[in-house]
Amino acid sequence: MIKQHYEQASRRALNIIWNAAGRYDFTPCFTAFHPNGQPDDYFNIIIGLTEKWLGLSGVKAFFSLFEGHARAEEFDEILWLGLENYAFERELPDRPVLKELRKKRGEEFFLVQQTLSEQQMALQSMPVYRQQQARWAFVTGRSLPILSSKASKMMEALRFPGTLDPDEVIFCMRRILKDFFHYDPVSDPKEKRGLTGFRAWYRRFASRRQPGADVLLIRTGSGQGDPANTAALRREDRKPALRSEKQDAEDLQYIRALFGPSGVTEDERKQAEAFLCTGPDDGCRLWISRGMGAERKKPGESDRRETADTLRRMDHQKKRNERFLSERRLMIGENIRKLSSELGVLLDSFSRGLPELSRTGKLLTERAYRVRLLQDPFVFAREGEEREMHLRVELLLDASQSRMNAQEQIAAEAYIVARSLVNCHVPVSVTAFRSLRGYMVIQELKSADETDCSGITGYYAGGWNRDGLALKTMRYLAAQKPGPAGEFRLLLVLTDASPNDTVRGSAFGKNYEGNAAVEDAADAVKKLRADGIRTAAVFHGSTSHLENLYRIYGKEYIRVQSLQQFSGSVVDLMRMALSEGFQLR
Repeated sequence: MIKQHYEQASRRALNIIWNAAGRYDFTPCFTAFHPNGQPDDYFNIIIGLTEKWLGLSGVKAFFSLFEGHARAEEFDEILWLGLENYAFERELPDRPVLKELRKKRGEEFFLVQQTLSEQQMALQSMPVYRQQQARWAFVTGRSLPILSSKASKMMEALRFPGTLDPDEVIFCMRRILKDFFHYDPVSDPKEKRGLTGFRAWYRRFASRRQPGADVLLIRTGSGQGDPANTAALRREDRKPALRSEKQDAEDLQYIRALFGPSGVTEDERKQAEAFLCTGPDDGCRLWISRGMGAERKKPGESDRRETADTLRRMDHQKKRNERFLSERRLMIGENIRKLSSELGVLLDSFSRGLPELSRTGKLLTERAYRVRLLQDPFVFAREGEEREMHLRVELLLDASQSRMNAQEQIAAEAYIVARSLVNCHVPVSVTAFRSLRGYMVIQELKSADETDCSGITGYYAGGWNRDGLALKTMRYLAAQKPGPAGEFRLLLVLTDASPNDTVRGSAFGKNYEGNAAVEDAADAVKKLRADGIRTAAVFHGSTSHLENLYRIYGKEYIRVQSLQQFSGSVVDLMRMALSEGFQLR
């Protein structure tokens, strides 16, 4: 985050800039900070080196040409990526340590993203974020993100070589704005760049809180999800806040294209929305899909570029999930065998009746004295009558963007549990949830009737996570299809215990975040358990969210950090949930 203000800059940031520039007789017109407010040491070095090799006054003069433009902040951030590469290459021969500092800065980028609040995430520009992610993935040796053709070309264009002279650097910056943003700060009239009054306010509000286009964007960290998912859609019988009917139709088309046709009728969907989308969820909509959406358009047939790009990313991730399972097939196979065996023993123990006192059977030596002393013949034990056990398990996977860095492992864990339960002849369904464009998308990856678990590899992370509404929807769907008498239902939620969403019922409503979101999710879990659906969590997330985890799920959770410990932890969790469940009956 480069700022053209220095009044609030720390002395440390200024000293770094002056030291890198090799002089202390100027006041820098830029300082750099991470989004969390901490000084960005590396970029402050870059600012100093830019003064050394180019002169900040020339850079400032060019940046002032688009001052007041609606996208000025985006332009600043994008162009500084080009300047970073230029300053790095120019200084590296004299300062080899820059290579290590640059790599460290790349690692910091991915760490800082995990600490951002929902509001900070929402204020990030997606073009800027894509380029930052690509730059630092390249620097740290990570796999490059999947970029559109235009974004890939921009990534290459932003590698300003260190051999340029100052005029050539200015020319490169101008070409970036012209070629990729269709804007020339030199030739465009200034009156086109600035808006005043209500129109200026509305444009800023709409661009940051009510964007016209949002997609399943590649994001890193805890992420709180997709910052473009800020459309405040109302229920079917009301008009969305600041949304047109055309935009509503495009949103629906987008959701249908990604997740396939609805698995319920339109009347059933509206009825569910009327029942569930109230209170904190007022303004949300539901989309319940069955399977991977066999009727999805192929990427080449999509009439919207962002839809085609997203479908390609989803298909690419599916292949990555499949490759992850294939490359670790021995370890995963061992997990399945171990979990299947331990689950079989566990389920068998719950289906057996408890031992009963009897006149015949196995002598209980500790009770033998009762025969003569109390004339009590019930000093023997025999097995109780077997009880028929109908168990049904549902896996609910948080598919928000914060899960992006763990997609393959989450898909593998869901596959291991599902495959093991199928081996034990236990009906198991696998469902992913995310909030996108105002829709709570409930995507069934495997139905309870299927024995084939391959659909789980279609798991893809993107969007926000409105945990409370997802849990309430699962409860609602369970009530629509009650099981046989005496059925025991277990819901396992794979989560990071950090519910966040920016969907609002009106333009000035509150976002779904913080304590209120945690309490909403906890209330949903409480109601599920009151209905007899035992609910437990498999936790992947930051230590800072452990308190949220306990508040939502109580003690019924496990924390998994590797596949090696996974099967044993799941058995322990199911034993806990089953034991407490039968005690309540």
